[in-house]
Amino acid sequence: MSGNDRDEEKEITGIESDSEIGGTVEANAESGSAAEDLHLRLKQLEQRLEDKNKEYNDLHDRYLRMAADFDNYKKRVSKEKADIIAYGNEELIKALLNVLDNLERALEHSESAEQDGPIVEGVKLVYKHFLSCLERFGVQPVEANKGQEFDPRYHQAIERVETKDLTPGIILSEMLKGYTLKDRLLRPALVVVSKEHRETTTEGASPDKPEEKKKSDGSPGELLDITDEDLDDNI
Repeated sequence: MSGNDRDEEKEITGIESDSEIGGTVEANAESGSAAEDLHLRLKQLEQRLEDKNKEYNDLHDRYLRMAADFDNYKKRVSKEKADIIAYGNEELIKALLNVLDNLERALEHSESAEQDGPIVEGVKLVYKHFLSCLERFGVQPVEANKGQEFDPRYHQAIERVETKDLTPGIILSEMLKGYTLKDRLLRPALVVVSKEHRETTTEGASPDKPEEKKKSDGSPGELLDITDEDLDDNI
């Protein structure tokens, strides 16, 4: 049978020869294997993309944290630098306050002794000049006048005295001046503060409370172990 005859027979019957069927099967098998390879490759690319996205997110988070840390570091360094400039002389000024206290005591003693003369006038000038120099560096005295309300931010009570004339928590006298350096407290003012007056009678007086009887007689109040907790509890 010639080739033309086989073609005619194929067209008539629609049946391929055994060799052609085998080729078709092999082609389909190769096509299926390529699809599997392509699918596997696609899966690998998707996994790599997911890994890269995760790595990118981790790096981005690290970058944001480092940027925030660096920004905080710059702010902290800037504040420390400003504090050094503003308060670099704090310890020196604290030491000089003791000299200022001694000058004030000398002047008070001269006034109480009614002394006057060139030496006293010279000490007064030195005292004023000293205060002027400290003010140029931002040092200011704390106000602690009699009758002023006690402020635990600037005052420290060293004694509490019962009184009928004033409400509790009022400054009765200043024992030692306090000072601030710009917006920072260098030393609180040591003051005597009023406390609530408690009426006591001889019959009602308890032997367990001799201190209350003593205060009702107008004697000086108790000296305090100075703590902020005491002030909060008692004033």
